[in-house]
Amino acid sequence: MAQKWMKIGIMTLASALLIQGTTTSLLNTNVASAASSGTNLISSKVVKLNASAYLTIRDVHFLMQGKGKVLVYSVSITNNGNSSLDLMDYWLRVKTKTGKSFKSTLIESDKDKKEVAAKTTQYLTYYTVVDNQTKLSDLAFQVVKWDFSAANYEKVLGNIQYPANATDKVTPYQAATMLYDNSKVRSAIKQAYITKDANNAYLVMNVLLENVGFQSSDLSKMNFFIQTESLSVYNVTASGLDQTSIQPKERKIVTLHATIPLAVAGKALSLVVAQNDEASKVQLPVGVFALPVTKPLVAAPVGKPRMVYVAGTPVNTLSGQAFISQGSNSKDISLDFSMTNNGSSSVAAPNFDYFIVTSSGTSYPLSYAREENATLLPSIDKTISLSGQIPTNVNLNSALLVVKSQATEKEKAYIVGTYALQSTSQQGTLGGSFNYEDFSIKLNTVQRTPNNDNDVLIANLTVTNKSTASQQVPNLGGYFMVNGVKVGTEQKAVALDDAITIAPGASANFVVYTEIPYTTTIDKITFVSTEPMQDKAGKQLYQFSSQGLSEIPAKLVKDPLKITSLGKRSTVSVARTAIFAGTTKNNFYAELEVTNNELRTAQIAQLGGYIVDKNGVVVPVQFTSVKDKLSPSGKALLSVWASVSKKFDTTSYKFVLGQAVPQSTSGNTGGSAGSGESEEAKTILVNMVSYPLSGTAGAVTSANLGEINFSGYKLGLHYINAFLNVQGEFDVAGLKMTMDYSLSKSTDYEVIAGDHKIEFEFVNQDNQQLTFSKQYSLNAAAEGGEQLKEATSTPLSLIFNDSEIQNKITRYDNYKLNVYDVFENTRLLIASKDLKWFITTP
Repeated sequence: MAQKWMKIGIMTLASALLIQGTTTSLLNTNVASAASSGTNLISSKVVKLNASAYLTIRDVHFLMQGKGKVLVYSVSITNNGNSSLDLMDYWLRVKTKTGKSFKSTLIESDKDKKEVAAKTTQYLTYYTVVDNQTKLSDLAFQVVKWDFSAANYEKVLGNIQYPANATDKVTPYQAATMLYDNSKVRSAIKQAYITKDANNAYLVMNVLLENVGFQSSDLSKMNFFIQTESLSVYNVTASGLDQTSIQPKERKIVTLHATIPLAVAGKALSLVVAQNDEASKVQLPVGVFALPVTKPLVAAPVGKPRMVYVAGTPVNTLSGQAFISQGSNSKDISLDFSMTNNGSSSVAAPNFDYFIVTSSGTSYPLSYAREENATLLPSIDKTISLSGQIPTNVNLNSALLVVKSQATEKEKAYIVGTYALQSTSQQGTLGGSFNYEDFSIKLNTVQRTPNNDNDVLIANLTVTNKSTASQQVPNLGGYFMVNGVKVGTEQKAVALDDAITIAPGASANFVVYTEIPYTTTIDKITFVSTEPMQDKAGKQLYQFSSQGLSEIPAKLVKDPLKITSLGKRSTVSVARTAIFAGTTKNNFYAELEVTNNELRTAQIAQLGGYIVDKNGVVVPVQFTSVKDKLSPSGKALLSVWASVSKKFDTTSYKFVLGQAVPQSTSGNTGGSAGSGESEEAKTILVNMVSYPLSGTAGAVTSANLGEINFSGYKLGLHYINAFLNVQGEFDVAGLKMTMDYSLSKSTDYEVIAGDHKIEFEFVNQDNQQLTFSKQYSLNAAAEGGEQLKEATSTPLSLIFNDSEIQNKITRYDNYKLNVYDVFENTRLLIASKDLKWFITTP
């Protein structure tokens, strides 16, 4: 067993930590040898009490405290006889070589020990206050027995002189068994290191406690002190001992930390383990362990693990490479810190504090997502992502990562470990990719698009699963830098695919976006990919360095837009575009044919877009919504419209069309919504294409009233006649038109989106241009309105009441019948023809 304890001590010594260039080292070999043998030298001296019983001095220790220099010693009395030994017949005197004598007091808990049972050993602990000049080697313990036949009625049975070359200190990292709480506790220093700042030194020790007795021991009465050779004493804080007990054969690692003066840090120090004797108000030292002398040493090297103790469990810790992103006024830093539980049971994950400390001692805090009730499971790595900011002139290669415990009301923070850093700046360009965990992440485009009063920067990413198993969709984000300056805040990536996993070799598409003022001039754009963290800046993964914006691909009108997002796959073809001239404004109108390319019934992707003329004037357009799902290969006809200023140059303009993705107000990821989403919801435009257009092409008005095609409908008008509506024999009430109509809906479409109406307009072709009009709904009629139902060769009468009509007409010759497709309060002229009064036109 001794060999095992020695090996552990040596291994622990080799991993002793350096903080800020300072760590621990072993004592001189000769001193260590003396330390290991001192206690054994005095305990080997025996005084016989009778033929079958003897006494030894087991432990002798000094501890300076409020009462003065307190000497505490333990006596071992062994009775090998067949009857009990009465202790009332014996006592001890403590003397020095010069003849000084000190009165000893038995501690309160031992006062009831009156005898030693046969074949057993009993331990008694005494304390006394000695003068400051008295040393251990000055002490002699005189064993006395009552003898009424002797002078002074006492007989000296023997003297035990403390050896001149002995010490009460245990060699660093070696074990010793202490008498504590009427039991035996074996202890050893497993790890010790020291750190310094301008004012103090900070000592941290991890101490092993093992109950080698036969009953539970209450550790809440165990106290620790740092004591110098000159007996200066400094309090030590023990983490988590206030409500701790240790069972027989149980082992615990206890973390201790103390603040000591800088002048003391380089001197020989001892860790004193003491038991609080409440009755006497004395701290009873039960063990003294020599600490190593400190000397400078480097921090944990880059890429090398360091073993620390977390709640008594050995944990390997490792600092990853630091990723740097250069900003205008500071550098963003992110790095991983991993912990691996080397024990056999889980332990609560520590909430450490992390700092970057420069070579000049300046400290910069790092943040991370703190988990409640997190645990470290045996042999399973737990990685936390740290991030923060440092000045641009800080060289990370000469800085350290410093890990500290969290301060509490009872305990000050202490340094757990330090780690050398190596910085890296992963950079690429547009079209490049980087590896992240099991994925390859490629930046396809960085585009700029108008969005209400601002513009939006959009990074389009493709994530490919490079592993041989399906993987959960990764958590990604990012931010932009315009001309070297970070704009906006970090944003979470929005998934364009309706998927929760990515199959081996498969890919998924994401976008990251941020708003900028539309007046922003961009020379160079940089996109930084991140892994978002809760309530803190994300971990930086890769920087796609300065480049120009990606152009929006141009297409011919005959070439469709293909949406490839899983769950929303579809083809969008431009069926018609037109500019209709108005009185004060013009009207842009387009029709889109959308085909569902999914293998199941699905809601089509929401669409968005705008028109822009050659002068850069941007006009957003609106789209009808489709609330119903389309069957596989099913089609829907959508209408697109916008009011356009007369100053908008229609001789050369572009129609930009793309997939509209709802803007996230909470930063959560999610697939794009279908066109049934609220039109008021803010969206961004992704996967855009541009269709060059010119003039008023498409605004063709049919002169054939027998075949009017519009918005997925076909209307035919025949046998049209217009005449005065005479009531009775002579009363003219207004105008009446009669006709037969046929109305049918195209079977090519499952859905024709939008509420289209038909408006008939009568315009007399004289100098007064008397005009009458009437609207019909094609769907269910609104309140007070009329519906023009699908029919074939069905009579239709239009009656316009105006008793003054004859005063408004100068000639009954020609009139014009205009037919409008009325959509969103916009009248689109789809047919017009001059006709004769009172004559039926077939």
